[in-house]
Amino acid sequence: MKGLIRWLEKYFMPIASKVGEQRHLKALRDGILAMIPLLLIGSFFLIMAFPPIPVLADFVAPYVDSLLTVVNATFNILALIVAFSTAHSLANSYKLDALAAGSFSVSVFLLATLTKSGGINLDLLGSKGLFVAVILAFLVVEMQRMMIKKNIVINMPEGVPPAVARSFVALIPGFFIVVLIWWINCILLRTTGLSMHGVINQVVTIPLLSLGGNIFATLIAIFVGQVLWCFGLHGTALVDGIMRPIWMMFSQQNAVAKAAGETIPNIFSQQFVETFILIGGAGTTLALAVLLVTTVKSKQLKALGKLAIWPAIFNINEIIIFGMPIVMNPIMWIPFILAPVICALITYFALASGLVDRPYAYVPWTTPALFSGFLVTGDWKASALQFVNFSVSAVLYYPFLKTLDNAKVREEQGSETGEFDEINKISAGAIDSNAKETITLGTTL
Repeated sequence: MKGLIRWLEKYFMPIASKVGEQRHLKALRDGILAMIPLLLIGSFFLIMAFPPIPVLADFVAPYVDSLLTVVNATFNILALIVAFSTAHSLANSYKLDALAAGSFSVSVFLLATLTKSGGINLDLLGSKGLFVAVILAFLVVEMQRMMIKKNIVINMPEGVPPAVARSFVALIPGFFIVVLIWWINCILLRTTGLSMHGVINQVVTIPLLSLGGNIFATLIAIFVGQVLWCFGLHGTALVDGIMRPIWMMFSQQNAVAKAAGETIPNIFSQQFVETFILIGGAGTTLALAVLLVTTVKSKQLKALGKLAIWPAIFNINEIIIFGMPIVMNPIMWIPFILAPVICALITYFALASGLVDRPYAYVPWTTPALFSGFLVTGDWKASALQFVNFSVSAVLYYPFLKTLDNAKVREEQGSETGEFDEINKISAGAIDSNAKETITLGTTL
């Protein structure tokens, strides 16, 4: 075990740290996070349009079409939001004009959606255009940075207001970028009949979606995220930077299918991970928090459990990860890594078999378990599935926690014994000193 830890620290952790700090992955994460508020609002209206209670469903039936207009106005512009926010974040990291970069990114994204007739394909403004939006955002910022670095810009004289000067600096790069994307899209339409979206989807999007919709790739992503947490890195954020665009696209496809009254297509989605796997946070640690409160004898661990249980209910578990700790604590690594992996397998078979309905709505990741499962699927069996995953993780954590608990109890008992021994020594020393002083006084007298 020590050899494995040394190997991971020497070879694996430096690579993971560099990946976590990579500016393009950070920009991608920021771009995806920017669409979460729209997803939450759209999901709220989607749940209202299709409430899981029959009486409420009959009541809202006349208003379904009106409610779904809000769903369309939120879910169907996600790629536009990602195009702007990803370019904005990446430009900020380079200290460029972020507002100009975001604007150019939206412009070229729309150019890339043009059809042969010159119209905009509205279907590509939602989840279907996410990867194209990200790729074009990166391209826009990198071209803008290169041209500014080579001073291919219009520099205004001193005294011109900064906002005006920034506009002129962005003018030539922006013009070049827009013309280039327009030219490429026109050539592709004439030669292949496909827009940039079609070509990029064939080359990039379809292979990535097939990867993200694979149980083995999902298990690897979950496994890697847990291992990173064991060494103090935010594994969820690092894995999300790569997998979230894929999972969010699946989430949006499920929502669109539900709104259209079609069969929900995807098993894997962001809800698959957030709602059914990370119950209590990374490591499926809600069960561990409950065990800390109910089963341990160590005063230290019991006090930790009382602090950790309430945040854990809302899927916040840094207190456990860093306070127990799980970080750099090999005793707890096995259940911390295995619990999410096994829960992912259980969830996959439950959804794939049709035993539990597939998720279509999106709720905040802090929504407590049992409630979240019902809300994202409209199926009470989803809450039962969450309880099964909770129970399985509790069984996995229990023997390792008891091992740690027994060690902590012995440590605390040894500490108390040591304290009493020290007091006895001090007392004995004080008695001896007093006795010697009495003898000395007696002799002197």
